[in-house]
Amino acid sequence: MTEDEMIEHGKELFEKCYDGIVPLPEPVDPKAITGISLKMFHDVWGNEDLSFRDMRLVVLGALIGLGADKSLFEIHASSAINNGELTGDELRAVLLTAIPYCGYPRASILHPVVEACIPKMEARRAERTAD
Repeated sequence: MTEDEMIEHGKELFEKCYDGIVPLPEPVDPKAITGISLKMFHDVWGNEDLSFRDMRLVVLGALIGLGADKSLFEIHASSAINNGELTGDELRAVLLTAIPYCGYPRASILHPVVEACIPKMEARRAERTAD
């Protein structure tokens, strides 16, 4: 597969992963962060050994464990609900499960993020299915 084909496939997976929550990076330069990111989507999110849902769970757990910026967690939490990969209750369970492994301070600060994104993304999803 050529580099351009990898980037095009990465664009498709990026759109599937974020469904408009995060805009597709433009312009795409194969040797800059935009191209590298899209090739990562091709390689990682294009790996069919894990479902999108399973990959999302890994990413959410990693973000909690690393104490990553709340906005990154919110993007993936919102995308998981928006794409039907997780329900609100499952997302809450992700946080509860992370507490003994990642620590209460890292997981608990994400509770307001989760509680804010659940109704917003459930409403967005309902609007899309109503159309």
